[in-house]
Amino acid sequence: MKILSLSILSFLLFTARVSAQSDKDDIDIAQSIFGKTKRVIVDEYLKISIEKNNNFWVLYDSYEEKRKAISRERYELLKKYADNYETLNDETASKLALGYMANDKKTNKLNKVYFKRFKREIGGLKAATLFQIEMYVMTAMHASVQSEIPVIGELEKLQYKIQP
Repeated sequence: MKILSLSILSFLLFTARVSAQSDKDDIDIAQSIFGKTKRVIVDEYLKISIEKNNNFWVLYDSYEEKRKAISRERYELLKKYADNYETLNDETASKLALGYMANDKKTNKLNKVYFKRFKREIGGLKAATLFQIEMYVMTAMHASVQSEIPVIGELEKLQYKIQP
């Protein structure tokens, strides 16, 4: 797990720099770099047999492509939140909250569909290990991003505390 933790940490540091630039190309680059690192971690933990290796990686690449698309949607929601933070109203806040929930639902649906496919390809134990790694990575990334996002109204409270 040390390799996994170090890889996540390095990705999160890189992502923090990229999110400040808020450029789609930079997000794609970050996902690509982290995807390669994550691929090494998955390979290390799963040790797929030679007979299953090609089919597994084709399936994994398909999963990653769809997962990245959902992650980009989540990023866009975060960007909308940041762009509208100072003028956030009831309607926009509700749309964003429902958007996050819908995004989580898409992620869960994707994981459920692909877990079944991975289970057929590499067995239940290795498929469970793969998704354990996925959940670890996603939880760490979400926690890191969430720690950087102010709660609605939090900045206004800070302004009142700072002023004499």
